[in-house]
Amino acid sequence: MPSLRNVILTGQNIRVSPNINYDRALSLIMDIERREIYRAIGELAYVVAKADKGLSAEEKAAFYDIAQADLDYESWAAQSRFELLDEQVQPSIEKAYNEALHELRKYKAYFSADLKEKALTVLQKVAACCNGLTANEAFILDRFRKDLATF
Repeated sequence: MPSLRNVILTGQNIRVSPNINYDRALSLIMDIERREIYRAIGELAYVVAKADKGLSAEEKAAFYDIAQADLDYESWAAQSRFELLDEQVQPSIEKAYNEALHELRKYKAYFSADLKEKALTVLQKVAACCNGLTANEAFILDRFRKDLATF
């Protein structure tokens, strides 16, 4: 198999060891793109959690538990995005939603049916975790379902 020196990924050069084979390089690219999908899921969970009355400590803790249970090994990517948005960036829910959808569209080739189902499951659990489903959360979930149909 041919080896790669550079891999072009989303407009960026990534240095790859000359000894790495093509399959391993492809695997690394897929890992990066999958990680970005999990980060977008974390961003969408932030939107749902913040949609009702802002983000409570209880919702934050519930998201971490939900992510750990439903996203398994990759939960750290979603959790780190959620934490970054909560503690530093604090975007509007509209901006965060649009940025997450942009990322999902960017990596739609890797956004499998399984990942779509995981994303929807996480969002539904976050919406239901504290005080039940509110009208704002239901609206966001419905909007996400409609957006998923466009992928």
